[in-house]
Amino acid sequence: MPKKILIIDDEAGIVEEVKLFLEEEGYAVVTADSAKDGITALLTERPDLLILDMKLPDASGLEVLKVSKEKCPKTKVIVNTGYVDQKIIDEAEELGRDVFLQKPFNLLALKEEIDKLI
Repeated sequence: MPKKILIIDDEAGIVEEVKLFLEEEGYAVVTADSAKDGITALLTERPDLLILDMKLPDASGLEVLKVSKEKCPKTKVIVNTGYVDQKIIDEAEELGRDVFLQKPFNLLALKEEIDKLI
């Protein structure tokens, strides 16, 4: 059974590109474009890995990260953002994110991190 990855990001172009790339690599990919839909998908899908944008339209990615660590502690988390805010990066680390990637990120670098985590 393929490993399952959840992408929570409101940038449709990035989501589609990453989803196609990961599906070609053999992963099962689920996507959500808001914190609310992302949390629902997280709790129903129980993914092996979460790729989480920090800037979502309805909440901070930090809120989703908290839920992920409380409800799905085995799910590994790659946090990403296009806005470098050291406070958010530090908070995400304190909450237990596994990897931080700056947008735009290289798909091969992403795959390398995923391979290390799951």
